[in-house]
Amino acid sequence: VHTGFNYGSALQAFASKMILQELGYQGVNISLKGSIMQGRDVRIKKIAVIALRLLRQPHNIKKRVSVYGDNISKSYSEQTKTLFTNFRHNKIKPYSCTWNQLKRIAKNDDYKAFVCGSDQIWNAEALYVDPQYYLRFAPKDKRIAFAPSFGRDKIANYNKGIITKYIKDIPNLSVREESGVSIIKELTNKDATHLIDPTLVLDAKKWDEYLELQEAILDSEKYILAYFLNEPSDYAKECIKKLAEKHKLKVIALPYQREVTDWLDFAPDAGPVEFVQYVKNASYVCTDSFHGTAFAVNYEVPFNTFERQYGSAGKQSSRLVSFLKLVSLEERFNPSMELLDTPIDFRESKFVLESERQKSLDYLLKALH
Repeated sequence: VHTGFNYGSALQAFASKMILQELGYQGVNISLKGSIMQGRDVRIKKIAVIALRLLRQPHNIKKRVSVYGDNISKSYSEQTKTLFTNFRHNKIKPYSCTWNQLKRIAKNDDYKAFVCGSDQIWNAEALYVDPQYYLRFAPKDKRIAFAPSFGRDKIANYNKGIITKYIKDIPNLSVREESGVSIIKELTNKDATHLIDPTLVLDAKKWDEYLELQEAILDSEKYILAYFLNEPSDYAKECIKKLAEKHKLKVIALPYQREVTDWLDFAPDAGPVEFVQYVKNASYVCTDSFHGTAFAVNYEVPFNTFERQYGSAGKQSSRLVSFLKLVSLEERFNPSMELLDTPIDFRESKFVLESERQKSLDYLLKALH
């Protein structure tokens, strides 16, 4: 996934490309033609399948419409949209083709392998199980799963059959959460490798280099970065206000414009590059996001991660809990008031990430060879 206005989606797609480049391959991000909405992957077939499945599941209609409404109601500034578009064109540089063209190039010897990357491409509750994200266009021996996510701890019953079939046909299996390893074992009796997200495979120095990031100006105003994909809970807002008042910090909020602004000072325009820059130079990061947490850990910025207020959508906390457990920082999830500004020892997380980075590279090299 590299469309839509989501920092994590854009940055993991770019990271995967750069990881492959470091291994000596030319990474190419593929984009299927046919979207009827600029900047997003909304195809006619997709809409038709979703509509048909909703008719068969009338109890799901209200929930799904509500989830979709939540997403499209978020207001991104025009400049933010432009920054996303520029990142996609200049950094991700997607190769656009039709499904039939994709099937033809998949047989070409110039293409060593096809990788379905991170993010929730295997969403367990999706009403459209998209065959592109299971590499159905490619010969079986060219298929590699590189840390995709189910986004949930279990597969919805209405998707078990097709997802089981699709996963069985991928010889090289890895996932982003421990729960995903269990799901694959249960569905297919296959063993999958647990890998970190591609954005974590690149360390902070590499992100600085690839995105040409700047160091913070010493006398610039210090701030808390509040990166919330949904409106923060009252408790999260209370924590942010307490941190800001105690340390005399401004509160910068991403990623979209907000109606309730009594807990923030500024909601700037920001594409993926600006997002990483804001994380890198923050005094604290407060977030409900996996990638907000991941980049804070990567840059060793003090952070607090709060339970996301999903509204109509199902909870997706498994990936956050899995990651924080991996790097021994579980206490930063829904922290108590007393823990908000306690120093974080990143030595263990640094050691773990170095080991996990090598594990990811070894997995890719083995799959490619």
